[in-house]
Amino acid sequence: MPPKDGKVEVRLEALRALRRGELPAVTAETLRLWQEGRQPTDIRVRRTYLRNDELKSVEDERKPLPMEERPLAARMITPKGVALKLHLMLLLAAQCAAKPGKAWKNPYPVEPTPQSDHSWVGLIATIARYRGPGIQGASVATNKRRQVTESLKKLEGLSLIRPTKGPGRGRQGFDLLHENGKSTPAAGVPYTVPADAEPFVEVPREFFTEGWVHVLTNSEIAALLMWLDALKHDASPTSVPLLFVTRVTSAVRQGAYGLGREAYETHQQLDAFQLLDVLRPEKRHYDGKWQEFAQDSSDLACHRVALTPNGFSRDAGEVVQEVLQRRDARGDWSRPPNAPRRYWTIKLRKTARDDGAK
Repeated sequence: MPPKDGKVEVRLEALRALRRGELPAVTAETLRLWQEGRQPTDIRVRRTYLRNDELKSVEDERKPLPMEERPLAARMITPKGVALKLHLMLLLAAQCAAKPGKAWKNPYPVEPTPQSDHSWVGLIATIARYRGPGIQGASVATNKRRQVTESLKKLEGLSLIRPTKGPGRGRQGFDLLHENGKSTPAAGVPYTVPADAEPFVEVPREFFTEGWVHVLTNSEIAALLMWLDALKHDASPTSVPLLFVTRVTSAVRQGAYGLGREAYETHQQLDAFQLLDVLRPEKRHYDGKWQEFAQDSSDLACHRVALTPNGFSRDAGEVVQEVLQRRDARGDWSRPPNAPRRYWTIKLRKTARDDGAK
């Protein structure tokens, strides 16, 4: 019997509470938002939001990029808080309302009003428990508003929103700013939906309407954005028709995406959730370590990653809960027995790019 993983147990308990609570209502409201809008197939996220324009130098895994040098998405990786998730929901809502190249002129209020069908409190699923009466006691609704308010302060600090009522008052209304990180407190650049000619990453709309944005961790979401970016802009064909794979070296992961090893290792969870198909090199262990490692080894190669077809089209809460239960019982990140991998037989051709890869 493998030892229990405390983090997995806590996450599993939280997910069960979320599914019993507001997750179904929030995903239903998100789907309604999409259906009543322009119904984009994918949500466009500018590359500058998740990737540095220039590769930064990182010499030691233990000394990552300073926070101010990381892309905006990587700066929102925290154990708690929903700033990254809330911001992605803002991008979804904007693109359901506005065409590419256009601004979103009427953001929803933070809390429900008689004049608005949607609110950010209603579009975000959080674990906000009632702790009981007393001086420190607060209702579930109050705790949730506090989480949303703290996330708005984080987004304001990153110049991703601008409160319409003055600094620190985002809960009373705000405008969405450009996600390229060029805005400042003194001069905000209004957000526009990415135009066709701009470099962007496409996030499947089911990521939102099936609840993945709420049940994945911040690290998993940031890593997923990295893989989607690499699959679009740095993919290689394989012997299987229409199958493209990609890989990310340690230098690029840290210097371009600002992600540490913990975020990279979420490829195990994303593979178990069947969002990604991870092809591991023959001599590489499940945890990413090498057999008989040598720096100049000719067979040194990264994991290759492919996007699983229709992976996002399933109910996120159900999928993730099943995987977490199996992880809690068995101690590994694995797929269900009836979900075999599709690409075991692929023989990847080695190139000069592979030498020295992580």
